[in-house]
Amino acid sequence: MSKACLIFSDGSIYEGTRFGADRGAVCEVVFATGSTGYVELLTDPSFCGQAVTLTHPIVGNYGVFEDVSESERLWVGALIIRDLTEVQGDERGAEDFDTYLKRNDVPGLYGVDTREIVLKIREEGTKVGAILSGGAKEVDMDAAMAMIRAYDARHLVPEVSPREVIVYPAWRQGWDEKKISDARIMSKKSDIELPQTDGLKEKLFKVAFLDFGAKKNIIWNLTMRGCEVVAFPWDTDANKIFEQKPDGIFLSNGPGNPQHCGSAIEQVKILIESGIPIMGICLGHQLISLALGAKTHKLKYGHRGANHPVKELDSNRIYITSQNHGFVVEDDSLPANRCVVSHVNVNDGTVEGIKMTDKPVFTVQYHPEGAPGPQDNNYLFDRFIALMRDSKDRG
Repeated sequence: MSKACLIFSDGSIYEGTRFGADRGAVCEVVFATGSTGYVELLTDPSFCGQAVTLTHPIVGNYGVFEDVSESERLWVGALIIRDLTEVQGDERGAEDFDTYLKRNDVPGLYGVDTREIVLKIREEGTKVGAILSGGAKEVDMDAAMAMIRAYDARHLVPEVSPREVIVYPAWRQGWDEKKISDARIMSKKSDIELPQTDGLKEKLFKVAFLDFGAKKNIIWNLTMRGCEVVAFPWDTDANKIFEQKPDGIFLSNGPGNPQHCGSAIEQVKILIESGIPIMGICLGHQLISLALGAKTHKLKYGHRGANHPVKELDSNRIYITSQNHGFVVEDDSLPANRCVVSHVNVNDGTVEGIKMTDKPVFTVQYHPEGAPGPQDNNYLFDRFIALMRDSKDRG
């Protein structure tokens, strides 16, 4: 393995050792605080365009099992870690982490002081950085700065959103294990697909799902509650959604600045006024808030990890949540005549959820499907099911 460096936009350099794909990368550099779940993180579309620094020092120690993947491919731009563990001859059949990243063309950097990088981000905010080959005295700083200046994060949602409508049948979840195994044996990029459908029970509800870069566990939480999920591209016209006659509408998570989704916000306004039950998670929460006239702003270093405490105001209960966002809704910009804040972040008091008072619409900023509890946030999906059932009963 050869030397490589992380270079920030302010010119600071962190020298380490390359692993994974042998190529450079230019990304927004962020950090995540989870001790486990690196496969889930790498396959989360919300990390598109980002180099993730893991605060936990030891990574790769339990290998890779792709059946926990959150999407069909890896989305993280690069991974920065302290210590890399090699896995060989694992009796469970786990794949080596470095091999997994090489196979999927994701570059990594290890042997750097991740504590120092995290402190820098916490004190100065997230920055764009480049990972380039060579030691600190060898890298071409002029080339690195040019690459950093050219970084553009305005089109992340179109990159991760599906380009056509996809139907996920009720009562089905998970991946085609044979496809995963065959790709690994042949050292090809991950081939993660849905299994074939047969012998499934009849659906209870139809959910129109606006996919801004969804984690598949969100979809599984709906399908395993009897929902047929019809996933639409991020910029689908509201009338196309109404043609499906859905019992409910769901707005997924996704990467980047919600204000870059201007055309989608206009359609969300129409969806809200339809009176159809709606639930939004993460980016979906922000888009619903923007559609109501609220404002958002970028956090200094974001919330990313599996251990963030959130208070539900109605019950006064604290939930441990999984989070991945760099933007938040401004509390005082929400229309008081239409919605109330339902959840707040215990650490910094930011908005973690809203519910409308005149429409069957609610949102959370965090990821209930992330299951750090592991099941204490499942009630949110049950609440969405109850809204759809009540709506159907009223006719």
